[in-house]
Amino acid sequence: MSTPAQTQPTGGNAAAPATNEQIPSAAALIQAARIAVKEDRPIQLDYFNETTSGSAFIGEDPTTKERVLVKSADEFTSLINKIFKVGDDILITTENSLYIVSGKIQKKRISMAQLHGLDE
Repeated sequence: MSTPAQTQPTGGNAAAPATNEQIPSAAALIQAARIAVKEDRPIQLDYFNETTSGSAFIGEDPTTKERVLVKSADEFTSLINKIFKVGDDILITTENSLYIVSGKIQKKRISMAQLHGLDE
């Protein structure tokens, strides 16, 4: 009878394998947890990698000054309430959620009417 392979947890002194994976800083995660508990909001990380690579951005309508996180014309958040800088990362609160994004995030002008399909 064979026994299943067991994995050993790595201790705090073990070197982590080198990867190109980027994750939010500990400081950003801790601050996000504080805000999420205080304001009863879920923490969302689904825009983190896209903001690191530049494919997601903060879109601002120059007329209304409304801002949203944008992945594509079909995928964007509700309006941004607040933006907090935490180290190299940024925390963004929307109506219902708290997003952790890369400090490399870009800001672009958008038309909220077009984004919502009202200009068609």
